[in-house]
Amino acid sequence: MEQIATSDLNNTTTKNSNDVNQHKFSAFQDGIVTGGNFEIWHHTGVTVDSLPFKADYYTLAFCIGGRAIRTVNQFRFEVAENTLHLTTPQSLNSWHQASDDLELYIIHFKKDFLADGMVQEAVVNNLIDHQTDGAPICMVQNNNVDTIRALFEKLNREFHSQKPFHRQMLKLMFFELLFEANRIVGNPNSSLKPVGHPNRPQQLVNHFKKLVEQRFAQLRTVQEYADLLFVTAKHLSEVVKHESGLTALQIIHQRVYQEAKYLLCATEMSIKEIAERLNFDTSSHFSRFFKHFEGYNPTDFQRVKCAVL
Repeated sequence: MEQIATSDLNNTTTKNSNDVNQHKFSAFQDGIVTGGNFEIWHHTGVTVDSLPFKADYYTLAFCIGGRAIRTVNQFRFEVAENTLHLTTPQSLNSWHQASDDLELYIIHFKKDFLADGMVQEAVVNNLIDHQTDGAPICMVQNNNVDTIRALFEKLNREFHSQKPFHRQMLKLMFFELLFEANRIVGNPNSSLKPVGHPNRPQQLVNHFKKLVEQRFAQLRTVQEYADLLFVTAKHLSEVVKHESGLTALQIIHQRVYQEAKYLLCATEMSIKEIAERLNFDTSSHFSRFFKHFEGYNPTDFQRVKCAVL
């Protein structure tokens, strides 16, 4: 069984500090730089729940089987068989509740890998920098599954080979995969459709979540976001609650909380610096806010939960 050796799915910790040896995030970050800005892995098996993390590379993943829950910025969605998802650098990621039979192809890459004159930069940008208000996931229908899976498998074989023209072949194959995926997505009669077709209320919620992602460190009230969306705070609150099960204020606070966890575990910033970064009036205010969500104050959280970093 081929196991993923160094990927974002191994960048995880559990609530039990005995599992600290499972955290491989820092090692992978070093590896992708020295490994030529491109890596592909075939992952099989369960993953443990992860603390939020960010990376400076893109991730393109294709689920072959099993299920998991993935959170990317404000979006929490189910990863299921035949789903394809692309995330951009500096997205806040976490994985949860993976099934024992989870199987994925995962590609990590940097834009530099594609930027050598083979394809114009504008074309590259169109291939990988999609602007969307929804979750970054699509469902590949049956008549396209074999094509997409074969391309991932071919890339995986080439990546782990040492044949002549190895790097050039990887680029050609990867461009083929990106073009094929975008051809399917761009066709109005395409069988590759976003998971779910948002109605007007869902679109409002997606716009709200996108704004939260952009402004969570500065804007903390529902009224501020409602003003940007040209709706009343009451209407925004009602729609968000109905569509997501959470209040608009909970979504704002959850994003601040996730960023706080990331900064506490993945940076060397002090508690005071993090409080200032997240625009809290005082460190004490930040500590009370964080303890409300986590049950630990920031200092204890770093000691108990972030010992692996």
